[in-house]
Amino acid sequence: MNILIPHQWLLDHLETKADPKIIQEKVSLCGPSIERIYDIQNDSVYDIEVTTNRVDSMSVRGFAREVAVILTQFGIKSQLKELNLLEPKSTNALALPKINNDPKLCKRVICVVLKDVNRNPTPEWMANRLNQVSLNVHDSVIDITNYITHDLGHPCHAFDYDKLMQTGGVINIVQASKGEEFTTLDQETFTTVGGEVVFKNGKNEIIDLPSIKGTANTSIDTNTKNVLLLLESIKADKVRFASMTHAIRTTAAQLMEKEVDPNLAKEVLLKGIELYQNLCQAKVASEIYDDFPAKTQLPIINLELSTIDNYLGLKLNRQQIKHILTDLGCQVTINRNQLHVQPPSFRSDLSIAADVVEEIARIYGYHNLPSQLMETAIPTTKQEGVNFPMENKIRNFLAAVGWQEVYTYSMVSKALALQSGHTLEDHLQIQNPLTEDKVYLRLALYPSLIDVIKQNTMTQELSVFEIANIYLPQENDIPNHRLQLCLVSSKDYRQIKGDLEAMLSKLYVSNWEVKQENKTSASLIVTNLDQNIKLGQISKPNSKITVIEIWMENLMLVSKNHPTYQSLPKTTSIIEDMTFTIPMNAQVGVIIQAIKELSTLVDQVKLIDIYHQNHSFQITYLDRNNNLSVDNIEPIRKNIAQLLSQKFDAHLVGQV
Repeated sequence: MNILIPHQWLLDHLETKADPKIIQEKVSLCGPSIERIYDIQNDSVYDIEVTTNRVDSMSVRGFAREVAVILTQFGIKSQLKELNLLEPKSTNALALPKINNDPKLCKRVICVVLKDVNRNPTPEWMANRLNQVSLNVHDSVIDITNYITHDLGHPCHAFDYDKLMQTGGVINIVQASKGEEFTTLDQETFTTVGGEVVFKNGKNEIIDLPSIKGTANTSIDTNTKNVLLLLESIKADKVRFASMTHAIRTTAAQLMEKEVDPNLAKEVLLKGIELYQNLCQAKVASEIYDDFPAKTQLPIINLELSTIDNYLGLKLNRQQIKHILTDLGCQVTINRNQLHVQPPSFRSDLSIAADVVEEIARIYGYHNLPSQLMETAIPTTKQEGVNFPMENKIRNFLAAVGWQEVYTYSMVSKALALQSGHTLEDHLQIQNPLTEDKVYLRLALYPSLIDVIKQNTMTQELSVFEIANIYLPQENDIPNHRLQLCLVSSKDYRQIKGDLEAMLSKLYVSNWEVKQENKTSASLIVTNLDQNIKLGQISKPNSKITVIEIWMENLMLVSKNHPTYQSLPKTTSIIEDMTFTIPMNAQVGVIIQAIKELSTLVDQVKLIDIYHQNHSFQITYLDRNNNLSVDNIEPIRKNIAQLLSQKFDAHLVGQV
């Protein structure tokens, strides 16, 4: 996530004389990456990329904290300023609404009533800052909430207090039922799917889509005189669900779904009160209501100091380690050789010893860590069951002969899962899928590849392949990953089988055959005869598509890096051509295999030409001990003609 922060706004929280270029250079080495600096309204505006696990840095103050620590590490004087927020005196001029919170849905609710609010124009300094960070400007009553959200990092919302109280003065934090309608403050109407966390009034009407967007029935308007300033901490998964379901992507939603620290809410409320008093002449009309059922403390992380030295490859001064972590907000104690770190509430990403070491390394500077070669030899043990050179050879060969490599998702829809020939119960179902069409871990590659071909309707003949894992369920264990090569093509079957034969030849796989698995099966089995290993299978899901599935683990067992040496025969071979008229549905591969098995003198059989149903075979006869004569060949030739006639109903063109 990227965030814009003007330099002058940063200096509200940071005491330093470093110029923007220095800040960009130093901070980008050790913290959030400042990708560029814009010149907007005579000020430098940082465009900062913040990783999603560091929501604490997605505000002006959060970024200032990082800058202060990093600049200090580089010897540049800098310090995070104190907020100095004062809590207003309690008053009961106006009654607080009754709030019924569900701790399972909301971790904290804090609010206050402000009365006699003037709808003053937004002051120039605030309007300029909002424009610099690409936020719209309205008037002070509305803009204060956007300003403090960007300033301190916790979203907040201003309700029209009188509208709220006129409907019963109740806020019920509940999950919506299916089919309820609500209209947002920009007049868009939505219907709930059920399960969204909403605020409802005493009449069971939705009055807010909390942590995402306000609704029109309680929104600020030109007649607003009294304001309820409220901050809630809805559970992150619930915010994500509602925001994505209705495609309402606001800054508040993006922050809250990343687990914003609810402890920040009090500071943001007090800052809001201060600004409403100064800019809108508002008066505090109630005590501060604060329901915080989820108040917790992050666990202490204990680690040996030697662990830090081992990870970093150098020995840091113990006080330097303490200063780095303390400046980041941690409470640190060192007891002999042990470091005890209590992370601040806003650093939930710090949970194990490695996280602490990473923070120390980051602030110290990865560029300062020693760079040297390993003292021991680089291990040469190959990963079992993996042959990357062979995979690359397959990819390069298939691409060279016209196949397109594709990458498809490991998760498939219900429809694609069923197309694999397995039931849904055979598949592993993902409990929290990102989308409804990515629910099951696939048991076959070819449904996804067939889908690729169907989507490319403009190409008449398309051949695609993928080398990827399928996932076989195991009871009480993670699925078994099995690597597969899958080829799917709409080309003629003989071309596809020819490409397979050429690929296996490229891998020096010899003595293999393709034959029907059994009389009832429509699939053909690819088998290596030397080791009796099933390499895969060939199938035709429909008349236009051919599928070849090869098990990579079995292919690795029979493939070679180089050919096996074969001495040249000392005798002369005899080569003849025979042409047969073959029925339409006859399998040429089976016919070739039958010819080879007819006699030990048949050395090779090749299909060399096809015209309509006439197939010409080139037959090579060889005896490695004696030279053959026509008399030796004639009976074999007759047997071939007889065999093909009786077994395959194939008729010889010409005479023996």
